[in-house]
Amino acid sequence: MKEESYMIVIAEDEGIVANPHALMENLGKKENINVNDIEYDDNREAAKLSLSIDGREYQVWLGAADIDFPPFIRRGHYFTEEELKKIDEKSVGLSVSMSYNNDPRVCFYDQLRIIDALVPDMIAVLDCPSEKILSGNWVRLAASSAVLPAPRYLFTVQAISGENDEVWLHTHGLKRCGMHELEILGSDREMYNTHYNVLENMAYRMIEADEPYSVEDPVFLGRVGQGFMVTTAINWEDALKYYDGIELGTTEDRDEYHSKDTCPVMCYLNPNDMDNKVFTKVQYFDELLRENPMFYISGAETRRMSDLALERVDYLKKGFSNKENKAVVKIGLVEDKKYWRDEEPESNKEHIWFDVVDFKDDKVVARLSQEPYYVSGIKKGDTRSFDLKDITDWMVLTREKRITPDDAYLL
Repeated sequence: MKEESYMIVIAEDEGIVANPHALMENLGKKENINVNDIEYDDNREAAKLSLSIDGREYQVWLGAADIDFPPFIRRGHYFTEEELKKIDEKSVGLSVSMSYNNDPRVCFYDQLRIIDALVPDMIAVLDCPSEKILSGNWVRLAASSAVLPAPRYLFTVQAISGENDEVWLHTHGLKRCGMHELEILGSDREMYNTHYNVLENMAYRMIEADEPYSVEDPVFLGRVGQGFMVTTAINWEDALKYYDGIELGTTEDRDEYHSKDTCPVMCYLNPNDMDNKVFTKVQYFDELLRENPMFYISGAETRRMSDLALERVDYLKKGFSNKENKAVVKIGLVEDKKYWRDEEPESNKEHIWFDVVDFKDDKVVARLSQEPYYVSGIKKGDTRSFDLKDITDWMVLTREKRITPDDAYLL
């Protein structure tokens, strides 16, 4: 099931691809990267590097690759017209391929750091497993960060539509994590964005899990209405039995990639269904999914987002200094005790958006922009002062775009 994470680096100077001496010299500038061995493989026409980064061991394959964009390639970031023109002019890139042998989030981060070391002047990176093109500016910023990139970078959700309203959703990129790809069959133009969120959140849970996920294992996604949504995944051939009459995702639609190690998402409605492997289509929850479901966000992901927001808070201040922009911050407020789920205050916070009014020393002055659900004593329109470390997320809204800590390089 596992496939290599194959990326193609598009460099300002294509000559770097055919200059192994320069590549090794670039690697040697990074104190945390040690190259232990180099072999050349005639069959793959590539060099195999045995290296370590921060003590983690990898085998990395380097070679020349034609720049050929898949038909469903997605831009993961904003590119200027000049950058797009440069990309279009390039014909050869540096392929950097490796197997993920541990936590896929860490391995992805390490691959970006290896790429940044090899080709400092990259314009973009084609991430082939997720069929996504990444900005070179973003890669440089991610490689220099002490915080891991968001799990969503490991995969992409594609939506394939037919002649009618039917939409077939499926992921690309999870196989490199040692997982099967996920699908939702029989979606439609009204619900596919919501079903997209179901797929994305289930993939997050699988990536974050301490133990490898197996087919038919339950995955808790969050609250829908007054109840909970628990998903699972089953073999696609078995899933077709529940979707009689669909036109997309059938046996005739599937090439080799989409017929192996790919599983549609189903649901368990109760513990008895879980024990007896009784499956229900995702569409069972459609009415409730329209009503603002609360998908679970793990403590680890909340901390990652908070760490990234704090690490890049100077970008927020810079965005706020332009009076044409609007800056907002998310602050975690401790819920009223009657809503607590355990005895730790830090585990019982409602994360709420505030409009930034000012920055004073190590504090942000902000005005609440929404009514809290679980916190009394504060209401929409109230202004408070918070420590910068209380910020769990932020956005800068310009006339052209919405900028988050993830793409702070745009500021």
